[in-house]
Amino acid sequence: MSAIRVLTLGVLSGEPMHGYQVRQALETWHAEQWANIAYGSIYSALGKMAEEGLVEVVGEAPGTAPRSSGTARRAGRITYAITEAGRGEFLRLLREYWWGEKPIIDPFQVAITFMDRLPLEEVLAALRQRAARSRAFLDGWAAAWPVVRPRDLPRFMEENHRLDIAHVETETHWIESVIAKIERGELP
Repeated sequence: MSAIRVLTLGVLSGEPMHGYQVRQALETWHAEQWANIAYGSIYSALGKMAEEGLVEVVGEAPGTAPRSSGTARRAGRITYAITEAGRGEFLRLLREYWWGEKPIIDPFQVAITFMDRLPLEEVLAALRQRAARSRAFLDGWAAAWPVVRPRDLPRFMEENHRLDIAHVETETHWIESVIAKIERGELP
């Protein structure tokens, strides 16, 4: 399952767009924080999905001049629309995401597994730093969200952001409890 595929098809299910517009929509949603995507992969995903018949080219802006080396830059802004096959694939993937379960791979959990292999002072310093970063993120988010929130952001996308905040809050509380356990000599 590819998050970039389902996200790109989902964005295109609203209206035809060029790759940069797809990227802007995903950036507005802060998708890089919860979907593990690289925005540069949108363009290759669009090309591949066009080859597969999931999207089709419906327009192209004029191209740009060739580079001095003789190679052309890009041919122009290509506008894509989702096809019926693409709508079917989007719904299939969307249902997979709703009904399927896939473990989240978290490198922090790998580190926790071996907390007894580092000096306690280093573990505490790392935990304190992580908790401080999380607290700073939460404080910054609370202050910034009312200002940076796009006015046309659907209410369900706000729930996605709330879920992200809840994850950070939960991890922060857990880290603080582990710090207390280490300081009391209960861990590792």
